[in-house]
Amino acid sequence: MTYQTAVLSSFEEYLAVDDDPLEERDRNSRLLRFPFSIMLKVSFAELDFANRWCWQQFGPGDGECMQRESEYRACDVSEPHSHVGTWTSHWFVKTEYNFGFNEWYFAECVARDRFLAHVEALNWGEHYPK
Repeated sequence: MTYQTAVLSSFEEYLAVDDDPLEERDRNSRLLRFPFSIMLKVSFAELDFANRWCWQQFGPGDGECMQRESEYRACDVSEPHSHVGTWTSHWFVKTEYNFGFNEWYFAECVARDRFLAHVEALNWGEHYPK
């Protein structure tokens, strides 16, 4: 058994907390490439755990690789680098200590639906047993 605090959210809920027009513009750019998205309120551990799951299911995330900072690393390269992939994720804002809004974006609807089906299983991972 592990901790689970991830909950489904929305971009509108994020805007109620932090209405940043630059974030909306940047988000619209991401949606052009990855039109299927899911916003969650998550802990940092759940974010890393979810990203590792996405790597295992869909391959590397698109863009600058931040895995060197991840608690649940999926990429072993420590030097700055990037990947080309069919999904990406973006951290929006911290709302509490180690919690906040993160959105995952997918190029294909089926990948987004698989992730959505997996949300109930997201947790803080094996580093945080109860």
